[in-house]
Amino acid sequence: MRAPIITDTDFDKLFALTDRMERPAMYRLMILLTKKLGLRPIELAGMERGWFVGSELRIPLGHSKRKQGRSLPVNSEILDALSAHMGNDWGRVFRNASDDAFTANGISEAIRRIYKMAGVQGSCYSGRRTMATRMVDNKVNIAVVSKVLGHSSIATTQNYIGVTDTMMRDALFA
Repeated sequence: MRAPIITDTDFDKLFALTDRMERPAMYRLMILLTKKLGLRPIELAGMERGWFVGSELRIPLGHSKRKQGRSLPVNSEILDALSAHMGNDWGRVFRNASDDAFTANGISEAIRRIYKMAGVQGSCYSGRRTMATRMVDNKVNIAVVSKVLGHSSIATTQNYIGVTDTMMRDALFA
């Protein structure tokens, strides 16, 4: 089953919930990185503060699905959320209550729990699918979307993209 594409209202519910949780800054950052950058659980699990260089997130070789690295631009919202979570600390970004680094499964479970507690149907890949669909809906070339997601094939990227009302309207009446 594909992860559901979620609305801005649903993201608002997720962020409202994270703000009431223990360690709100960490969980807010986790959801924000799935929404804005479409990061995979494995990328979140291995993430280190040192990967953020200026206004760029540099995911090193071996820390993504294809074992390749990639760089993504980040904005002030992401950098502010990172700072709110980590302060001046360095090292692994996401750690559990025992101060152990989250695993990819741990990240997936945490995100799934946040969605469930907020009453939003979704999974750890909902942010990723939503981001990809919105990019295409906003007329971003699918090759760019593919690069952002870290896919080697545009065919893989097409599997992430849902069809929106705007896409149908534009196709029919453009």
